[in-house]
Amino acid sequence: MSSLRLGIDQAYLKDTFDQLAEIGRDPDGRGYQRLAWTEAEREAHRWFRSKAVQLGFSTWTDHAGNSFADFTGGADPSIPALAIGSHLDTVPYGGAFDGGLGVVAALAAGKAIRESGLTLARPLRLAAFTDEEGPRFGTGLLGSKALAGALDMDLIRNARDSTNISLNSAMATSACDLESLPLVQQSLKRFAGYLELHIEQGPRLERSNTRTGAVTAVTGIRQISVYFHGKTNHAGTTPKPERKNALRAASETIVRFSDWVDQTDNLVANPGKILVHPNAANVVPGEAQIDWDMRSPDSALLDQAYAKLAEYAENAAASMSMQATHQLFHDVPPCPLFSPWIQITEQCAHELDLSITRLVSWAGHDAGVLGLVIPSAMIFVPSRDGISHAPEEFSDDAALVDGTQLLGETALSILLKEGPL
Repeated sequence: MSSLRLGIDQAYLKDTFDQLAEIGRDPDGRGYQRLAWTEAEREAHRWFRSKAVQLGFSTWTDHAGNSFADFTGGADPSIPALAIGSHLDTVPYGGAFDGGLGVVAALAAGKAIRESGLTLARPLRLAAFTDEEGPRFGTGLLGSKALAGALDMDLIRNARDSTNISLNSAMATSACDLESLPLVQQSLKRFAGYLELHIEQGPRLERSNTRTGAVTAVTGIRQISVYFHGKTNHAGTTPKPERKNALRAASETIVRFSDWVDQTDNLVANPGKILVHPNAANVVPGEAQIDWDMRSPDSALLDQAYAKLAEYAENAAASMSMQATHQLFHDVPPCPLFSPWIQITEQCAHELDLSITRLVSWAGHDAGVLGLVIPSAMIFVPSRDGISHAPEEFSDDAALVDGTQLLGETALSILLKEGPL
C-alpha cells in the first residue's frame, strides 16, 4: 500500500467547513445554537444532504431524523455499508468543530474516495446523526441510540425542555414521530461498521505534540439526579436544631463525594446542575436537586461510584433528619472500540507520516453507542488549549487536513477489504 492513495481536496474541505459554520452561528458572536429539533439543526441536515447529492451520493433519512448518503463504488448494494461521519447539533453557545468537523471530513473523504475510481468491496455511507449532545431534552445520543436499539422509550416519552415543550412535539416539527423511533433499529443490518473523526476536546494531543489519536475506548456515562427532601420554613425564626435545609445537605454531598472522586483513579464526576425550592434567601429551602455526570471506561467503577454517591447523599440527609432519593436519567455503557480498525488507523497514520497515539475518549460519542453493536473506531485531532463546548473551540487547518486524510485512508482500507471485517 502506498502512503497516499487519496487526494483530499483541501479547498473543498475548508470551504465546506466554512459553509456549515454559518448555520446556527450566534449573531452576537457567542458560538453556535444548533440545538436538536430546532430549525438550525434541520437546516444543517438539509445542507448535508444537498452537499452529498452534489457529490453523486444518494441520500435518505430515518425515523430519528438521522441523515445518510450512500455510494456503492462498484460494490454490491446489498452488502452492508461502512458509515463515516458524526453529528450536526451543538450544545448551547457551543463551537464550530464538535461534530461538525466529522461530518465535513466525511464529505471531503467521500469525495476523494468517489473520485479515486477504485472499486470498493462494500458501499460507503456518509452519516450525520441527530441529537447527539442532548442538553435540550436530556436525550443525548438519541440518533445513534435509535439505530443501536438502545433507547429508553419511557424516558423519551416524558422528555421536555426548559420551556415545557415535549420531545414528541419538537420531533413533529422535523416530520418525525417519537413512537416510530424503535423502527430505526431495523436499518442496522445495512451497516457494516462506523468510523468517526472528532476533535479531541481535551489537551492531551496538543500537549504531547501528537498530530492524531487512535481512540481505544469511549467512556461510560451515567447522569443521576439526587433529590433532598427537607422542610421549607422561615430563615430567621426556625430554631437551628429544627432546620431541614435541603440545600445544605446537597452542598455537603457535593463536597464529600467530590473528595472521594478526587482520590479515585479512572473516574470523573461533575455536579453540574442545582435546583433549589423555593430559592429565596430568607427561606430555608425545602427541596434541592443536584444533577451529576459521572464518567469512566470501567463499568464496575461506575457502579461503585453510583453507590458511593447514594451513600453520601443519604448520610448527609439523615444527619439533618430528612430523606434523599436518586434517579438515573442517562446511562451509556463504556465501549471498547474495534481493535483491528485501531491497528489499521495506526498503520495508515504511519504511512502518512502522521504521529499517532492511543487514548481513551472521556467524552461520549455516537461511536461509543454504535461500537456496542457494530465494529466502530474513532480518530482524534488536537483541540487548541483543550477547549470544547465553548465558542473558543478551535483546531487549526493542518489538524483538519490531517484528520480528514487519515479518515479517508482508514475508511478506504476497510472499504477495499474483501470478506469479513
